[in-house]
Amino acid sequence: MSKLKVRNLELGKGKPKVCVPLVAKNFEELFSEALRISQLDCDVIEWRADYFMYAHDERFMKKAAYFVRYAIDDKPLIFTYRTLQEGGGQHIGLDDYIKLNRMMMDTGLVDVVDLEFEMVLEKPSDIMVHAKEKNVKVLLSKHNHLLTPEKNQMYETIKDMYQLGGDISKLSVTPNSQQDVLNVLEISNKVKENHPEIPFVLISMGEMGQLSRMTGELYGSVLTYASNGKYLSAPGQLPISVVREGMEVIGYKRGSK
Repeated sequence: MSKLKVRNLELGKGKPKVCVPLVAKNFEELFSEALRISQLDCDVIEWRADYFMYAHDERFMKKAAYFVRYAIDDKPLIFTYRTLQEGGGQHIGLDDYIKLNRMMMDTGLVDVVDLEFEMVLEKPSDIMVHAKEKNVKVLLSKHNHLLTPEKNQMYETIKDMYQLGGDISKLSVTPNSQQDVLNVLEISNKVKENHPEIPFVLISMGEMGQLSRMTGELYGSVLTYASNGKYLSAPGQLPISVVREGMEVIGYKRGSK
C-alpha cells in the first residue's frame, strides 16, 4: 500500500486514518466546534466550508482559516468546499471554486485540499501545480449519490485521478444492493493489488455500505470518515468509537498485541 506523509501522519501505514467533519455556519460556531472536535479520537479534520456562511468572502475565509488552525493545533486539516451537485451545502461557480481553493492553499494553514474531479476536468488550470508549489496535498474526489457505477468505471476513475496528479484518489458511491457493496470492496482490493502506488479512498455510502468504512486495512483505503458526534457530512457515517472498534475486529491478527 502506498504511503503518504501529511503533517505528522503517514497515510497508508496500518489502519486507515479516521477523519471527522468540521461543520459550522458562523465564526462562533466554527471556533467552538473546532475546539471540540480537536479533542475527539480522530486523526484528521475536514473543514466543510460549504456550510460556512462567509465562504464567498476572501477576507473572512482567511480569518476563519486562522481560527481553525489555532483551535485544532497540529492535527492535519483537509479543506473541502463540496458543490451542490455532489451533495454540498451551497452553490458556487466554477471560477469562484478554483479561486477559493487557490486562496486556501496560499494561507499555508491547510494540509490537503479536496478538489472535485469533475470541477478540475471542466476547467483545466494550474491548480494542481499551484498545490505542489504550496506543498499542499490534493485529494481528488467524486461522489455519486444515486448509484454504484460499473466495476471497471470505478477502477478507471481511481486511476484517472492519480494520473491527473491527485495525491489521494477518493470515490464515494451509493449502493442499491449488497452486490454493489461487494463490488466496491472488490475494486478496492484490485486497486490495492495492481496499483500500490495510489493512495485512495473508496466508500460505499449509506447504511447498506457501512462495512466499507471499516475495511480499509484489508482492502486498501487510507482514510475513513466518521461522524463528529453532531453532524454527518455524508450518508452512513458512523461514530468514531464504532469505526475504530470495527477496524480492530476486522484487522485482528491472531497473536498480535
